[in-house]
Amino acid sequence: MENQLSAGAEAMQANKERLTRDVSGMVNQASDLIKDYGSRKLDTARETFNQAQTAVTETAKQYADVTDEYVRANPWKALGVAAAAGLLIGILLTRR
Repeated sequence: MENQLSAGAEAMQANKERLTRDVSGMVNQASDLIKDYGSRKLDTARETFNQAQTAVTETAKQYADVTDEYVRANPWKALGVAAAAGLLIGILLTRR
C-alpha cells in the first residue's frame, strides 16, 4: 500500500512539474505575442506620425513661400499689415 501511495505521490509530482512547465511555456508564448503585437502597432503609429509630420512641414513651407513672395511683391502693404497687427495686439494686451 505504501508503494502505491509513494508511486501516486511521485506521479502527482511529475504531473505538477509538467503542468508548471507547460503553463510557463504558454505564458512566455503569450508574452511574446503581446510584445510582437505592441511592436507592430508602435511601428504603425510611428509611420503615421512621420507621414503627418511630413505633410505639415510641406504645408508650412508652401505657406512660407507664398508669404515671402507676397512680402517681396508688396513690401509696404506687408509693413502696414504687420503694424496694424502689432497695434491690435498692443491694445488687447493693455486692456487686461
